[in-house]
Amino acid sequence: FGSRETACPFPRPSQQNPQLRRDLEVAMSFAKQIVVDCRGHLLGRLSSIIAKELLNGQQVVLVRAEDVNMSGSLYRAKLKYANFKRKKT
Repeated sequence: FGSRETACPFPRPSQQNPQLRRDLEVAMSFAKQIVVDCRGHLLGRLSSIIAKELLNGQQVVLVRAEDVNMSGSLYRAKLKYANFKRKKT
């Protein structure tokens, strides 16, 4: 497609990134496509940032989404996922 892809603009919680402000400005600028590496990020925090970008009309590509961190009760998360799978489109 010839679109401009950027690196992951959201630092992992375990990393102290001195260029955080610059990275967030890159994330908020409008590029054709933003590629986000989900590995090591918290699910809720990452999803809220991605939702904001999508509402702004930004095209977002998520890679390694299976490695995202989920916090909280595992039993509750399993129940919510099972309930989600039962829904029909």
